[in-house]
Amino acid sequence: MRKSISIISMSLLAGSLMIPCGRAYADNPPGNHRQREELRKDERQLEQLRQRRNQELREGDRREAREYNEKIRDQQREVRRDRRDIYGHDRDRGYDRDRWHRDRDHDRDRDHDHHD
Repeated sequence: MRKSISIISMSLLAGSLMIPCGRAYADNPPGNHRQREELRKDERQLEQLRQRRNQELREGDRREAREYNEKIRDQQREVRRDRRDIYGHDRDRGYDRDRWHRDRDHDRDRDHDHHD
């Protein structure tokens, strides 16, 4: 009973987090219908793989769980690729790589100023 409640809770949480994102594009969503459907399909597959992996862990089959982890990583890459195709950048990262380099360089410059 507890397991099914946690799966339902996670599904509801995932759904509630995705709804606000969709509202921003309610009038004119990015990408075409095929791209958006592919993304939804890949996200469903990813969730199913996570559930299967968790089931294997509960049953104590770590080898199967590791195999599911590999499949999950592959599916995550597919979801990111789909999102890039639709939105034009990698929304999953949440942090611009160029910005990271600028911040890192800025921190280095600041550290050198303090040590001189």
